[in-house]
Amino acid sequence: MVDLERETDIERLRQIALLQKSQLEHLIAIHAKKCAELDKLKRDGGGELQQSLALIEAARKEAAALGDAIEAAARAAAEAHADKTAGEPPEPKAARRGHGPTEQLRLDRVQLRCTLDDPDRACPDCGAGLVPMAGQFEASELIDVVDIKYVVTEVERQKYVCKCGSSVETAPGPERAVDGGRYSLRFAVKVAFDKYVSHLPLERQVRAMAHYGLDVTSQTLWDQCSAVTDLLTLTYDAIFARLRAGPVIGLDQTSWPDLEDKTLPPWQMWCFTAPGFVYHRICDDKSSATFKDLVGDYAGTIVCDAAATHIAGARGEERLKLAGCWAHVYRRFEEAGDDFPAAMIVRGWIQDIYGIDKRATSTEERAALRATESAAVLDKMRTWMHEQRVLATTSLGSAIRYTLKNWDRLTVFVRDPLVWLDNNRTERGLRGPVVGRRNHFGSKSARGTVVAATMYSLVESAKVAGIDPVGYLVEVATRAKRTPGAVLLPGDFKPAA
Repeated sequence: MVDLERETDIERLRQIALLQKSQLEHLIAIHAKKCAELDKLKRDGGGELQQSLALIEAARKEAAALGDAIEAAARAAAEAHADKTAGEPPEPKAARRGHGPTEQLRLDRVQLRCTLDDPDRACPDCGAGLVPMAGQFEASELIDVVDIKYVVTEVERQKYVCKCGSSVETAPGPERAVDGGRYSLRFAVKVAFDKYVSHLPLERQVRAMAHYGLDVTSQTLWDQCSAVTDLLTLTYDAIFARLRAGPVIGLDQTSWPDLEDKTLPPWQMWCFTAPGFVYHRICDDKSSATFKDLVGDYAGTIVCDAAATHIAGARGEERLKLAGCWAHVYRRFEEAGDDFPAAMIVRGWIQDIYGIDKRATSTEERAALRATESAAVLDKMRTWMHEQRVLATTSLGSAIRYTLKNWDRLTVFVRDPLVWLDNNRTERGLRGPVVGRRNHFGSKSARGTVVAATMYSLVESAKVAGIDPVGYLVEVATRAKRTPGAVLLPGDFKPAA
């Protein structure tokens, strides 16, 4: 709480005045609306609105006077400071943040030396020739672009024969996505990357490639994506197996349009996450039966929203426990805050819960903090919500009802230090597919859903592992070509130096 009578910081007082002015204007609008409604109901022109507005106008003048007084005090303080520091050397300015060139540590560096042509080496004053100044240059940096170039590589694979004439060997050539095909493996991976990471539909890529001299069809590009997917399948399955081996996983889903028959309901892209892994599967629906089929025999805790299909799918399964998402709760009270300032109380308590978790430096410390401090915050929150008398149809009433209805799942984290407070990591895992859906609009076939799910799984897993998705895809596909059955998880990938 700020003591206005003792506060000496002029800037802070100015901020307080501006905040009070904003709050006053907000209250004026609400009060005016209520008074108008009251006058309308009474039908006698009681004048409550005019009386209230007169009082409000007086309050406005007081606030304006307060602002003027603060501004005057600020000017006086500035003048006094100027008089005091007159003749003293100026203080050095603090370094500006957020400006200046960004270091480009991942870009190759090339040297470019600029010289004068012979006709320009004449002195403009005497006409004599200019000579280079030894070691004198005006140096600077320039970010440039080297144009994309597609080439036809003529491959000659040397043949070898033994003197005995019984053995002939041929040197291996560059890897191709399709055996005997015309396109390199790296080309195929780039096509897939541009579609599923840069969100460039194949038709758009065709037009871009034509600009650089390559004539190709979208069907050919699709064939390359499909071929690369076959090489990624074992790693795709291994990601899901490793993810399901953890004690806690996240789950969510979003729609995925069927472009071939738009009269049918959209497919559903299911997303599973665990630290270091993201796995996608596109299914026909988001029913409880599909939930059970995907979860299989998994034993552990699933962090997810309160969808009825999730609850129904886990019902009766002792090995499964559902944990709620506090980010969903926070967003509901945030929306209610526009009409009910009291919602900010709950938002503050939720922020306290996150703050308590951040203080933990180990699993054991997190368990202790959750069992004591977090539990105490939850007790206050639950008591407050039970004491509220608000219509269930209002935004605040709906937020309270949602929270209390899912209370058991929302408080699982108190008893298990491994459970996450929210499902944000899974929502982030769906962000890439959602952006892609806005660009290439979905899939045309069941095979298309398999390709999309596989690509997004490896790409998003590479992102959360902090590795280069293109390099990772190339390495996974190359190993699969050279060593049947090879699997490369994101954490095991070592980029080339």
